[in-house]
Amino acid sequence: MDPATGALAGLITAISLCFFSGLSYGTTGMVSSPTGPTMVLISGALFTLNTNGVTGTALLTNLSVLLFITGFLQILIGLSNGGRLIKFIPYPVISGFMTGSAVLMITSQGHMLHMDQYELFLQNHLWIPWTTSLITFFSIIVIPKFLTQIPGTVSGLFTGTFFFHLMIYATHNELPSDWVVGSLPDLSSLQLIHTEMMDYINWQIILPVSLALAILSSLDSLLTSVVADVATGQRHKAKRELTGQGIGQMVAALFGGVAGAGTTGATMVSINSGGRHWVALLSSLLIILIVVLLGPIASLLPISVLAGVIFHVAIFSMLERDIISWFRRPTSRLDAFTAVLVIGVTVAYNLMIAVALGIGLAILQFVSAHIQTPVIHRRSNIEQHPSLRRRSEEERDLLNKHANRIIIYELTGNLFFGTVERLFEEMNIDLNRSAQIILDMARVQQVDLTAVKMLQQMADQLHKSNGELIFTNVRSGKGLSHKVDKTLRHISPQHAGDYPVRTFIDADEAIEYAENKLLEQLDASIGINQRVELENSNLFHGLPSETIANIKRVMKFEKLKSGDYLFKTHDYGQELFVVLEGEIDILLPYSKNHYKRLSKFGPGAFFGEIAFLKPGPRTADAKIIKTTELMILSRDNFQQLRAQYPETAVKLVMRLGRELSDRLRWADTELRRLSN
Repeated sequence: MDPATGALAGLITAISLCFFSGLSYGTTGMVSSPTGPTMVLISGALFTLNTNGVTGTALLTNLSVLLFITGFLQILIGLSNGGRLIKFIPYPVISGFMTGSAVLMITSQGHMLHMDQYELFLQNHLWIPWTTSLITFFSIIVIPKFLTQIPGTVSGLFTGTFFFHLMIYATHNELPSDWVVGSLPDLSSLQLIHTEMMDYINWQIILPVSLALAILSSLDSLLTSVVADVATGQRHKAKRELTGQGIGQMVAALFGGVAGAGTTGATMVSINSGGRHWVALLSSLLIILIVVLLGPIASLLPISVLAGVIFHVAIFSMLERDIISWFRRPTSRLDAFTAVLVIGVTVAYNLMIAVALGIGLAILQFVSAHIQTPVIHRRSNIEQHPSLRRRSEEERDLLNKHANRIIIYELTGNLFFGTVERLFEEMNIDLNRSAQIILDMARVQQVDLTAVKMLQQMADQLHKSNGELIFTNVRSGKGLSHKVDKTLRHISPQHAGDYPVRTFIDADEAIEYAENKLLEQLDASIGINQRVELENSNLFHGLPSETIANIKRVMKFEKLKSGDYLFKTHDYGQELFVVLEGEIDILLPYSKNHYKRLSKFGPGAFFGEIAFLKPGPRTADAKIIKTTELMILSRDNFQQLRAQYPETAVKLVMRLGRELSDRLRWADTELRRLSN
């Protein structure tokens, strides 16, 4: 391949990639061309093919097929949303990548400015390209302050080019060929793919290389997209960008192009020059225009002018100066170290290795931070966090006395191999005694296999101590099923049949279950769902039999079956209800099919006192859970009681006042608990 053909292959790649990348509308300001990493991989593939006996036209055909497959694989990566992973690269890694690229861009211009010949600074007029570069650099900074409508890069190009050729003319110096871009190839050098050589394709070599090149080109392009996002404040569309890049690779392969990707330096130049969504299309058309019409003029463009533009972009748009301030803050010091490490590896070794190393460090930092994050949001007992079920004074006193036999752990964050061991250690004091432990998983984001096994060990340890592990607020898709017992049996089949692990929909149901079980263990005489006559109910317990008889005369009896509603929100109410048998939930509906349980009433409990004292619309639903028998006292019947037995009416009102006071104190305690 002669130099003109090689140069044209690079131009074809730039034209094709820029054109289809621009059509994809994936990244603001993106400019694509052959890149160093892709060319290194291509060179290695060509060397391997050559050592396997592939030469001449067959070698070029293998290269074209390799690039065509690469483009196709890039399209698949884009359509499968594989490019979205790049968006999760941490900012310190991006900063290090950008800064390292800036250092490479600056040092790469040393050869262009002949800095290795500094001792001939005056003798060979080397001061001309050096000064041209400085003039271009400062023109980009200064001129836009006076001519705001002209992009800095454009003003720098014109000013630097004019100064360069003026100095060449003034010094009567013969223009060295390596000081300017030089002659551009014409379209006669174009070589299309040789289809007649398809029988000489070495598929064993080009297929794995195509996959590696597709991944490398995609990563290279998307890293450039992330850099462009930082500069423009916008968000790239990975699927569109990779699809456009893939089509561009395929078209370039058909016309003898080489591999390429998004180019950080050129992209930053285009963005700083005001380029936005259509810059890629315009770039492709401009390259065609230069090759076809302006080849002789473009060949006189000084390389030192381009060096000045690159210096400006690298220093002002890519160097991350904030890294120094990151070192000053203890909380961001590790981020600064990550960025510096990426810079060092980028400059001294390899760009892709640097990014991979930076991502690895960021992952370790992420895991370390999560390991240190507490997973226990709150630990409480049933005295601090009782159930919503209204109980008698005898039951409540008994539960409070043994409150530490029911412990509620509200967990938070992620339960994984890095945090679950610490959770086990913090809970160990409760796992070795006869206690019921409730794990509230409402705030848990994810549970991995290690955590599931550890939860099983906790359940086993509690079971041996005559305790029980209870789960609540378990969400499917987080590593556990709605029925934790089912998950444990699937993970460890030997666990099946030993004992059940209970799971409840919400925390209150779990606490109520644990309270009921504890009451039965403490006092066999307490029957949680036994029928309670009116004289033994919470409201009337201890009143004289004559008073009870007077009240019964004005109350009415009612029986309701499971699923019925005693009343609904906004129904007019004036009745006081006493439960003799069954269970009733008080529910607050907040959508058509969703509600919040406010309280639960079983045998002996009473409710409706607010509407009884001040008739008006109900503020919640009362749903029958089990077949229920009630005694009902309406406001009208109370007026009759007050007229016939005033002393009885006063005693009833005093009892209601006392209960209301107790409930207000409980509500205050609950609000304080929830606020912590």
